[in-house]
Amino acid sequence: MKITVLGAGVVGLTTAYYLVKKGHEVTVVDSKDKPGTGSSFANGGQLSYSFSDPLGKPSLLKKLPSIFFNRDTALQIGHPLNFSTLKWGIKFLKECTKKNHKKNSLDLLELSIKSKSLLEDLREDIKEDFVHKKSSKIVVYENKNSLKTELNFLAEKAKKGSDITFLSASEMINIEPALESLNILPKGALFSEQDETGDPFLFCNILTKWLQENGADVIFNREAQEIEYKNNAVEGYLANNEFFKVSNIVVCLGPMTEKLINSELSIIPVSGYSLTLDPGGVNFCKSITLSDRRMLFTKLGKKIRITGFADFYDDRDNKQNTRTKDLLSLSNKIAPLLADYKSSKIDSWMGCRPLTPSGVPLIGPGSKKGLYINSGHGFYGWTLACSSGNKIADYF
Repeated sequence: MKITVLGAGVVGLTTAYYLVKKGHEVTVVDSKDKPGTGSSFANGGQLSYSFSDPLGKPSLLKKLPSIFFNRDTALQIGHPLNFSTLKWGIKFLKECTKKNHKKNSLDLLELSIKSKSLLEDLREDIKEDFVHKKSSKIVVYENKNSLKTELNFLAEKAKKGSDITFLSASEMINIEPALESLNILPKGALFSEQDETGDPFLFCNILTKWLQENGADVIFNREAQEIEYKNNAVEGYLANNEFFKVSNIVVCLGPMTEKLINSELSIIPVSGYSLTLDPGGVNFCKSITLSDRRMLFTKLGKKIRITGFADFYDDRDNKQNTRTKDLLSLSNKIAPLLADYKSSKIDSWMGCRPLTPSGVPLIGPGSKKGLYINSGHGFYGWTLACSSGNKIADYF
């Protein structure tokens, strides 16, 4: 079949990869001049197979007053209070119940564990390195109640393939001595041996090259503006004021997905920020996440990637300068020895993650014949890319 994939980030490119492997004729289209320049460009780099819980959880409800008035450093709100935003917010609050959080967590875990084996096969197939490393991961908790809630869930997660174990404050330092340099008071940690890291931008470039060498067309600087239909089926799409006739489209455009297909999918952009800088005076080997602060520390080759925050800002608002300064200041205060904060070579970045109320991505057919959607991965686009790409390819 002839299939057009809109979007050349990790989700779009893995979708194209699995479609090519199934023998389809694939064209990837992206508005930018190179792959992976959106949410995939400088995200956390952590392949969080065991740690893929949704944002919506019962404990978040207690924080709503401080979040609503932007007193929470880790999570802020700035979306306009229009009907669409309020509707998304109501759906999100419903997903914060204990029952829904459990279901969504297990659904995401199933997708993430599947991604692990699929990425192993893909790496063997493309045979190029994207700074992939089996780094393991430690999630540190400063709040005793948050940690207790997670501990109660470990047994059920283990049945789905999670390998998370509990570590006391002393045990986590034995596994990762660099944690002793942090200016926090940890109550304990969770540890996953199987979690990994990799550079998503480099991965996108390598996979683009593989697609081109294996018969796929990859077209840049073509911005899809509208999908056109006839008799309730896809007829083609309009881009750069030109019509392109196609009968099958997979939309992998993150936060722009809902706008393009003109349908209420309940996908909202959530901004995240990162800093890429040189190592500091203390070396660390494991990926580190500070759960209560929504901050990640990752080694990617010879660089350190610090990622943080989840801001519900309107995508027209540019908060990059303010929030990356917040991230730099907070990182320097909490982890002064993990990175070189005085370096003149600090690359900052802001990206919008596409989040559904449940946190579970939309993967499958749309409302029209020939229309398919692979979007809404939230904070786990890099982690879930292979499983969601493989899943959408099975519809063809």
